[in-house]
Amino acid sequence: MNGIYGRHCCIDEGVEIGEDTRIGNFVFIRGNTVIGRGCSVGSYVDIEGDVRVGSFVSLQSGCYLTRGVVIEDHVFCGPRMVTLNDKRMCYRRPSMIFERRAPRILRAARIGGGAVLCPGITVGENAVVGAGSVVTRAVPDRAVVIGNPALVTGTVSESEII
Repeated sequence: MNGIYGRHCCIDEGVEIGEDTRIGNFVFIRGNTVIGRGCSVGSYVDIEGDVRVGSFVSLQSGCYLTRGVVIEDHVFCGPRMVTLNDKRMCYRRPSMIFERRAPRILRAARIGGGAVLCPGITVGENAVVGAGSVVTRAVPDRAVVIGNPALVTGTVSESEII
């Protein structure tokens, strides 16, 4: 692994980290996770495993990626962004069947700090999720969403497209 790694990190065996990716302090990454090249993983990031992170992704400090999340290339995730994968919260309820439904963040999307991405949603290419928003349904490509629940309030201008 060629990169810069902070102090007090716990990175499981079987994790793949791309070249020139920087890892902050107190980062936890569980197994079967792949992180692309040229990424920035801030301090106190928690990646639960079975996660795919593309190249040139910025995970700001305190992001929580639940098991199964997929993040494509050139995505920005603001501080304390949270993802969820269990719509029914069936922990310790044997009569309920767990169906993992992790969010997917498509290429060049930008997620504001403190946003919550609920189970099963997709954030479209070049979309913007405002800080503190709670995303309960799919976000179209190039849409700007804000609020709780997040609602479309505009579109990303051509000059901001990657």
